[in-house]
This record gives sequence, structure tokens and C-alpha cells, in this order.
Amino acid sequence: MFSKALRRRVRRFIDFALAAFIDFRLWLTGKSDPELPPLRLRFVGGGDFRQTGNDLVDVLTGAGGLRRGDRVLDIGCGIGRLAIPLTAYLNQSATYDGFDVVRRGIRWCRRNITPRHPNFRFHQVDVSSSEYRARGAAAVHFRFPFADGAFDFVFATSVFTHLVADEIRRYVDESARVLVAGGRFLATFFLINEVSVATMSARTIYHFPHVRGSMRLLDGANPAAGVAIEQEVLLKFLTGAGLAVERIAYGQWSGRSDFLTFQDVVVCVKRPAKPSSPSVASPEAAAPRR
Repeated sequence: MFSKALRRRVRRFIDFALAAFIDFRLWLTGKSDPELPPLRLRFVGGGDFRQTGNDLVDVLTGAGGLRRGDRVLDIGCGIGRLAIPLTAYLNQSATYDGFDVVRRGIRWCRRNITPRHPNFRFHQVDVSSSEYRARGAAAVHFRFPFADGAFDFVFATSVFTHLVADEIRRYVDESARVLVAGGRFLATFFLINEVSVATMSARTIYHFPHVRGSMRLLDGANPAAGVAIEQEVLLKFLTGAGLAVERIAYGQWSGRSDFLTFQDVVVCVKRPAKPSSPSVASPEAAAPRR
């Protein structure tokens, strides 16, 4: 009997081979889009690559308040699904930095986006994941490779949905650290609350059957395949990191009829640091020497 890990590898090989065949047919017929990565290299999400990217940028600008001149960090940038449409939105004074654990995605972005848009930079990070990368440092200890307060806007789409609770807390803390005071944070989640529990259906893939503390998992043997987290737990993580929640827009994933996009969108603002209390000198210390 094949293990689940081996079945995943076989499935990915078959998906790659099929995508490569389609890429070849598109190339032969002259229908390849030179601005987009080939199908065989796309490792995140399904559907229309360009349209999905455009729709998510609309979420960043509409719900998140992304400005054209912001310094932007894209956590888990993949193979440029949002970077590509952002090249048309961000102006020349803006900067974009994206990082991901998947080397082939970063390599493609560096070769195909950065030469035309030098203010777009891509970084491959050495972090392990049960879904995307077997080797590397543990995500729970990962420090983003950027200075404190380096960004005006930090976002992550379909990243926290592949992190377990301790990793979510770490990435929330790091997102807050690299944000300037007043900066904005937008991320997508599968949030567990009374409504999502009531509307989830066992007939769909997103019913998260494996309960692990504050989380629910799609696959107990491969946690990073899909993670839902209790909303109240996430709110504690955000508050503890100094992020004030401005808006939660729930998604379609659990069966809601009123939604913004597929996953739940959380928008936060980084609170200014509290000024330290001035030390009060003792009368003896304050008295002039004689």
C-alpha cells in the first residue's frame, strides 16, 4: 500500500506532466501568454491565473487600502500571481518585496518580472513545510529577512491557511515587526466561528475533519495542506502583536451566501508603540550636590 506522501508525489508528477503537455500545445499554436508563468510551474491555486491575481489586487486596494506608493511585502509570493498585476498598480516610488519557500517560483519571478520592474524584488527563504518544502528551518522560528518598520503594507493570501497555530502566531508577530506604525496588514484565513461551523458541509473538501486544539485540518498527516483556526485565537495573536483589527470580510469557503472572496479576509492596522514612562528620580538623586 502506498503512503500518503508517496501518493502526493505521484499526483504532483502527473499534474506536472499534464501541465507540461498543455504548455507545449499552447506554444505550438502560439497561444502562450509571455507575461504569465507556464502551467507546469504554477504550484498554488487553480482557476484563471490572471483573473485571480486581478481579483486579489482589488481586495488589497479596496478592502485593504493599498496605496500606489506603498512599500509592500508579499508573504508567500509564489510565482507572481499578485506581483504581476501589482506592476501595473504600484508606481515607481513604491517598492515590492516577495518571499517564498518554493525555489522555482522565485527563480521565474526574478527572471521575468524584476528585469522589467527593478523595484520588484523576490527572495527564496529556507523554511520547511509539509506541503511545499521538506527541508529548511522550522516556520515557528523563522525571522523575516527585513528590518523593523521596513514596510507600509504587508499581505499574505492563502499563506496562513497552510500554517499551524504556532506558525501563524510567529508570522503575525513578524508581520507586525516589519510594519511601520500605522501600516496595514491584510491576510486571508479559514476562520472557525459559530457561522462557519454551522455552514461547513462534509460534502465539500473544506469541512476540515481533523480537530487539533484551536485548529482544524484538511489532512491529519499533512497539516500544511489546509488549516482553519478559531477566530478568537487568531484575534489574540493579532492583538498581542500590536495589530488592531479594522475589518473582517468572510469568504465563500464555508458556504456563506454573502462573501468578499473565497477565503476570509482580515485587515489590521499597526498601533503606534506606547511611549515609555519617564523614570522618576528620587529626591536624593534629584538634589544638587554640595
